[in-house]
Amino acid sequence: MKKSFVGLLLLTFVVGAAQNIIPIPNDVKLGNGKLSVEMIKSLRLSNDSLRNESAFLGEYFDFSADGGNTISLLIDKSIDNVQGYSLTVDNRGVTIKASTRQGIFYGIQTLIQLIDDKEIPFIEICDKPRLEYRALMLDPARHFLSAEDVKRYIDAIARYKYNYLHLHLSDDQGWRVEIKKYPRLTEVGSVRADTEGDGVPHRGYYTQEQLRDIVAFAAQRHIEIIPEIDIPGHSVAAIAAYAELTCRDTIIPVRSEIGVSLDLLCAGNEKVFEMYGDIFEEICEIFPSKLIHLGGDEAPLTHWGQCPKCQALKKEKGYTDDQELMSYFFGRINQTLLRHNRTALFWYEVDVPDYPRNAIMYTWRNGLTPRVIEECREKGYRVICAPGEFAYFDYPEVKSDITAKSSSWIPALPFEKVYQFDPCYGLSEEKSSHIIGVEATVWGEYVPDLETAFFRTFPRAFALAEAGWSKMSRREWNDFLLRTKRELEHLKSRKINFRQPQQ
Repeated sequence: MKKSFVGLLLLTFVVGAAQNIIPIPNDVKLGNGKLSVEMIKSLRLSNDSLRNESAFLGEYFDFSADGGNTISLLIDKSIDNVQGYSLTVDNRGVTIKASTRQGIFYGIQTLIQLIDDKEIPFIEICDKPRLEYRALMLDPARHFLSAEDVKRYIDAIARYKYNYLHLHLSDDQGWRVEIKKYPRLTEVGSVRADTEGDGVPHRGYYTQEQLRDIVAFAAQRHIEIIPEIDIPGHSVAAIAAYAELTCRDTIIPVRSEIGVSLDLLCAGNEKVFEMYGDIFEEICEIFPSKLIHLGGDEAPLTHWGQCPKCQALKKEKGYTDDQELMSYFFGRINQTLLRHNRTALFWYEVDVPDYPRNAIMYTWRNGLTPRVIEECREKGYRVICAPGEFAYFDYPEVKSDITAKSSSWIPALPFEKVYQFDPCYGLSEEKSSHIIGVEATVWGEYVPDLETAFFRTFPRAFALAEAGWSKMSRREWNDFLLRTKRELEHLKSRKINFRQPQQ
């Protein structure tokens, strides 16, 4: 009993020291004492390449004077995890070690969060992420967000060690990326008459220069931008610009309604593959990420079943099911990505017989994640978990947060439920080794602006950050609430909107 009490007391001290940090570090040893921020006067870098990372310390420390304590940022190749770091605070100063600049950046984020009333506790931290991929998704296709809005969002999430931002750049309701070879994609596809009959035109797109600027801004914060061009469904905005892309060869407007359209890109039309090959050539020039999302979800095959070109292709290939055309479609587009050494990402649909062998799958449909995880393990696909019941941040925390008539179907997603999320679903290390990451999606149908995006994101993004970074044994709800309370004060100081958690 005495040993248990002592262990609990030690845990309390360690948690107390770490209660300022989200996501909670995986190995923490508390020292005895504190270091004054005002006594830290110098900065030492083992490599000039760390100047970008060290710049993020400038807001918190004054390195202009001589003497005092030192912050040392050191590249140490003996640290085997490329995102891992060690952090030591003692009476000599602060030392952060990592094998990469990314690890140094994460150590800096931890150090910044440790500052409390201009003091930093003596502490030793050895930390690395549970999962290599930790992402949030924005959907400017449904409601456009300016380039500056996207950059502000990136700046907000970098503090919590997210390393990817997924941008959903095309859908039925809008095409948001400039493609120089096909200007009508933005001339026509970026504008819709209104949104569900509200009478207000909606428009906007990113120039290639703006997107490159976003990519560079994110890279400074060790966040990689993943573009998504959704195919063959969710493509009405592209079809509105180029009617020959669809099976019906009929002019249709950019979609104003929310929901799933029957109009798909035609699988039997070579013009589709020529045009989208060109589109992805430009996408690969804009975005250096090795990951390109192709969507692939919610594609009803009604028109393919009625299309002479699609059915002729089906007969030529000896297919017996229209879903085999879907596998063919993905394979053709994937050829362009492979030429550029890119990997395709997909929203996994259980009805699609095959995906490209090198592809990465997202779980997303409510209740299907355990099945998808197992199917992907058997088929050899890597998996990113983004299940609706835990990670759809467009879902309100309480139903009353959304009042649109068409939103009655949307369930609530409470803060505590997000924190309960285990991306590996309790599976053994062997059976979960193909699960590489976690992502929360802020779908844009009911997210008209950045303020709403922030309101949906925070504080639930704290919980998801911890799900992706911290071991399950380190996670405890009541402790997390204490850390959340402090971080909400940080958001308030930065004028970042958030929802007060329901208690």
